[in-house]
Amino acid sequence: MKTPLVLGIDAGTGGCKAVAYDFVGNQVYSAYKEYKVIHPRVGWAEQDPLDWWGAAVTVVREVVSKVGADNIEAVSVTSQREAFAPLDRKGRVIANAIIWLDQRAGRQEKWIKEKVGIQRVLEITGLPVDQMFSAVKLLWFKEEMPQKYSEISTLLFSKDFIIYMLAGVVATDYSMASRTMLLDIRRLEWSTELCEVLGIPMDILPPLKSSWEVVGEVTAEAAELTGLRKGTPVVTGGGDRPCEALGSGTVGEGEVNIGTGTGTCFEAPVSQPKPDAKARVDLCVHVVPKTWEYEVVIPATGESLRWFRDQLGSWEVEEAKKRGVSAYSLMLEEAFTVSPGADGVLYYPYLWGAKVPYFNPNAKGVFIGFTHAHTRAHLIRATLEGVAYHYADAVAILQELGIKVRRITMTGGEVRGKLWNEIKAAVLGSRVLIPKVTDAASLGAAILAAVGAGCFNSFEQAVNSMVHIAEEYMPDPVLSSKYAELRQLYKEVYRRLESSFEVL
Repeated sequence: MKTPLVLGIDAGTGGCKAVAYDFVGNQVYSAYKEYKVIHPRVGWAEQDPLDWWGAAVTVVREVVSKVGADNIEAVSVTSQREAFAPLDRKGRVIANAIIWLDQRAGRQEKWIKEKVGIQRVLEITGLPVDQMFSAVKLLWFKEEMPQKYSEISTLLFSKDFIIYMLAGVVATDYSMASRTMLLDIRRLEWSTELCEVLGIPMDILPPLKSSWEVVGEVTAEAAELTGLRKGTPVVTGGGDRPCEALGSGTVGEGEVNIGTGTGTCFEAPVSQPKPDAKARVDLCVHVVPKTWEYEVVIPATGESLRWFRDQLGSWEVEEAKKRGVSAYSLMLEEAFTVSPGADGVLYYPYLWGAKVPYFNPNAKGVFIGFTHAHTRAHLIRATLEGVAYHYADAVAILQELGIKVRRITMTGGEVRGKLWNEIKAAVLGSRVLIPKVTDAASLGAAILAAVGAGCFNSFEQAVNSMVHIAEEYMPDPVLSSKYAELRQLYKEVYRRLESSFEVL
């Protein structure tokens, strides 16, 4: 008997995952394959686009072998953003993709700020001028690799390259385009003005499609490689953060998803494209109709706990091996034994500088307030709390931008820590919902596939059917009051620390 499924492919920075979902949001089968980040020089970060495709072939073939090609109604792809694969006229990759982690284009970033101006770029694109974005990386490519640049016929972003290999179609969607620093965020078209100033030919930029459009079908060649049925509809898909928002059911104003992992991104849908005049928050295009998205980034959230595990957590790692559990679960057990406030120990998670709320690239990570009486457990508790204080700052910025927050979901790796969830709910003073599927980007891609293939009549119907809440954390009023006081102390200590970062 046929079981209708949709396939979501998620090509992240570290690897590619394929997940088959049924129409009520159950994960039927998934597979994952890593690929490497190439570092030709210090500060450079590249990937071979053929590694994206090779990993996609492997995981899709595994999933299809388990669920059956005839059961898959449609496929869609989500991915890391900003990175692009340069293709020549024969459709061949002519250089590695420069990914979002890369830091080589500082000179080009400075030139754009001087030539175009921060406010003009913000007004057109909704983004600050930052070398993370594709336009700045492309300008570096143009200036430093002119021969290769002259061979470019088209650019394809990560998920779009996979779709090209699946269906032979050249296209991107608005959510990916909105991370290039080349899209007019209001008109939803490539910016002629910016392309002219930067000297970027508009004909190398892919055609723009909606995230839920069927752009092609699986070709015979791709079918042979992946096991998919020839002719399976391929839906455009979208960037990982807006797909994550969709996969958590975050599609309307007042809803916020907290996407956690190495860092954290607050995703807040908006109905009008109004950039943040202070350039603190990125404005991007959502993957649902007539919707944009504020994105508030907090670096080194989950990474702070991982850093502690790797550098100071040797006991937890060894003990976890003996018990057959995660080292993180033991760390949270230890933190639970410490009272709120960690007996005066504070942690500032600035392993890659500070964004929300201080936006200080010179800031460094800090533990402060510990004495001979404090233990490793105090440091762990302080880490959990220090990250959570920044979550409250992120919500405060969204409120300043006019968002009346009425629903908060949280997805990603951090949700596995019950104590951390409780701390965050208390610091936020809000209910926090945890969806059944916390790997929400692949589910978002699957929802796009289902809507695009006509399996649902609307996004509302699809979300209601495929997104389900598994847990909720209510803020403890007493704890919320205590954390409100501690957060003010935390801010005051930062103000006194700030000058030391300049000295360092």
